[in-house]
Amino acid sequence: MTKALTLFLLIFISSMAPGCGNQKDSIKAGSICTVEDGEGKFGVIKVLVIDDEMAHVKIYKNKYDQRPDTIDVKTLSLGSINDGEEVGIGHVPLARKEFDGWKPIPVGFEAVTKEDLEGYDIWKSQ
Repeated sequence: MTKALTLFLLIFISSMAPGCGNQKDSIKAGSICTVEDGEGKFGVIKVLVIDDEMAHVKIYKNKYDQRPDTIDVKTLSLGSINDGEEVGIGHVPLARKEFDGWKPIPVGFEAVTKEDLEGYDIWKSQ
């Protein structure tokens, strides 16, 4: 292999590395992620606040048999206890290790709103 070809391959592989990196590094406030639900299905969460120690998320009621590659946020719902079905939760504080154990994969983004943060603000004030 020539030096030029070796150099080209090193540059090419290096340039591809960020795209193949750890997806959890790309998760931020507003990320819509699919997660494993522990029962063989996949759920959807919205990251409200995240740092190295904690993740605060909204859990939607939507469940899927296979992990979706994309999510239309307009189809997501928290539901209601009056529906007699699965319900979501507006705010759940998780240790970062527990959150990472859900194997989140970002599939979309929606800015975090003031309404999204109502439960977080109550939690934070305690």
